Amino acid sequence: MTNDILQSDIDLARRLLDAGRPADEIVAALGYRGINANRAARLVADLQAGKTVEPDKPIAINLPSRTIEETLPSEQQHSRKSAPAELPGERPQGSWARQKKSNSFPWFTMIALAAAAVCVVSFVLLNRKSHTSDSVDQGRSQAGNQSTTDSGGSKHGASVPDAMAISVEVAPEGLRLCGNSLTREDFLPAIFKTLGAPSRTNQVEKADQIIYAYDACGLLVYAPKNAGRYSIVLHFDASDGAAGTKYPFVGTFKISNHVVRPGTDAASLGSIKELGLQPPNSASGIFNAQYGTLELVFGYLKSPERLSLIEIDFK
Repeated sequence: MTNDILQSDIDLARRLLDAGRPADEIVAALGYRGINANRAARLVADLQAGKTVEPDKPIAINLPSRTIEETLPSEQQHSRKSAPAELPGERPQGSWARQKKSNSFPWFTMIALAAAAVCVVSFVLLNRKSHTSDSVDQGRSQAGNQSTTDSGGSKHGASVPDAMAISVEVAPEGLRLCGNSLTREDFLPAIFKTLGAPSRTNQVEKADQIIYAYDACGLLVYAPKNAGRYSIVLHFDASDGAAGTKYPFVGTFKISNHVVRPGTDAASLGSIKELGLQPPNSASGIFNAQYGTLELVFGYLKSPERLSLIEIDFK
């Protein structure tokens, strides 16, 4: 997933415009694919204006080829051209024996060097494996162990729990995060109390929202600056950036005891009767549903067989 605008991104934006989807929803859909919000807004504006939009092209770098003769110093080229060919009869006596001795291959030395190289490589691989495991564990717990301070100077609560222990459950009575009920009135305080301080905070000026990113958990929290909706987004595909997380969501998501995973395809999701899933109006792969007081968005951005994200909106 890159910030380059591909032909598939342009096609997706056109399909959403043809379906009458609002511009901010199209920008959000492109953001899920890793496109910068400003570039996505510019793409939508150009398409609405009827301009021809071309995808980003890779930069090609062609290096000039140089012959061996060009890379040699001028003196060596002159010596190679002027040196006379040696005749078989002019070889000094005893030169054949010296050449044979110099051409003999040092097998013992090469075997010793190869054995030493194997030992060094094995040592490096073992240390790298141990270091990688430690780095992954450290990265998963870093967002929870560190305590950040907000603009008012106060701390946001306890450390982030383990990523696999995160549970999000949608029920008729509302939303529960790690067993704690979330309401619109105490949304952010309850989030900070349960998950602790976010790993980073992003401000989206165009959408007038603040995004709290819990990268280690694969979870984003959207809060309006003034008035608007509060949302939680679970990212099964880590796309990074302002609208993505660095790590995928590996916790548990349930809808009335129905577990929904990244491998839950659109057909299986539609079989949940309590959900009342609404099919998309276009080929965007975005399904909407209403469950109690919550609005749910399921994004199949890459394939109808692979769930990319789940968005939970409070009215």
